[in-house]
Amino acid sequence: MNQQLIFNDDVGFDAPRQAVSFSCLVAGLKVYCYIACPLNTEPDVFVAKIKAELFNWEDSAEQAIADDAYNEAGEIWL
Repeated sequence: MNQQLIFNDDVGFDAPRQAVSFSCLVAGLKVYCYIACPLNTEPDVFVAKIKAELFNWEDSAEQAIADDAYNEAGEIWL
């Protein structure tokens, strides 16, 4: 595990972005990660699915951060 990367326990639904969000600390800076909610999917159901697979999503986020896959707003979209 990367000691410079700490995931927070703040998984939730971001309605304006229509995505599940979670955050992590990257060398002390907070980075928000998003997973777009598929069309015709209930947000609560999608959040529960992401929480059940969170370890895998955190791995994906860690790789995206290592690859500097930030958008112009400094966010990671998976």
